[in-house]
Amino acid sequence: MSKQILKFKLALFVFTLVFVTACQTTSDSSTKSIGSQGSPVKSGDYDKEKAAQVRLSAGLQYLQVGSLQNAKRHLDKALALGASSGNVHFGIAYYYEKVKEFKKAERSYKKALRIESKNPDFLNGYGSFLCGQRQFKKANKYFNKAIDQPIYPDIESAFMNAGVCAKQDGNHEKAASYFRKALNRNNKLPTALIEIAEEEFYKKRYKRAFSYIKRFEEVSRPSAGSLWLALRVAHYQKDKDALASYAIKLEQMFPDSDETAEFLDNRDQWM
Repeated sequence: MSKQILKFKLALFVFTLVFVTACQTTSDSSTKSIGSQGSPVKSGDYDKEKAAQVRLSAGLQYLQVGSLQNAKRHLDKALALGASSGNVHFGIAYYYEKVKEFKKAERSYKKALRIESKNPDFLNGYGSFLCGQRQFKKANKYFNKAIDQPIYPDIESAFMNAGVCAKQDGNHEKAASYFRKALNRNNKLPTALIEIAEEEFYKKRYKRAFSYIKRFEEVSRPSAGSLWLALRVAHYQKDKDALASYAIKLEQMFPDSDETAEFLDNRDQWM
């Protein structure tokens, strides 16, 4: 698969978790931090924790659109208002990771975990950070800590991240096991479906690979990687109609991709 697929938003999912929770504080009359009970906030009262979450949300929104100066300004305000908030340190860690200040990012991730050591989102997010630093064994430890938490609504993301990390470490069997566990929780995860399809392809189980590709196509737009995989599967299944269809889509939709270049360089091998 392409590097874009392999990343599976190793850090971006962290932003989503914090961003959604922070945004909720602007409309709710009471707030809860991720993984904690929180304190009721009366409507209309100034509350530093709520204000910190609003600043956190604003900072992450600016970060999303690449406005780093504004992002940092709001995140600094969030920290001043909510130094004891795991969410704030978690969001700041993501900021530092995004701007490649990795030592500061790690310190902030650790601060978030000192505040809420069993928060599965924090454990999962720190695992993703460690994987990005190629600390694969340590990352796997944190993914599994997240998975082992009694109640984790987003457990499939921990399985997904663990799978991506295991694959980057060259452990394809372990990766496939994690991807299957993710699909057991949510059978419509596009990345898990296409990753399993690829594993089946390399095991020469082409019928199985094609079934996963079709499931992927039902829930996601094609990528250059998915079309290139589908083309090769169709070749080995001797399905000329599917082969021709995938070849046309690959050339038309992704003319400048590495996958299209590889196909065109070896067209006679596949057609």
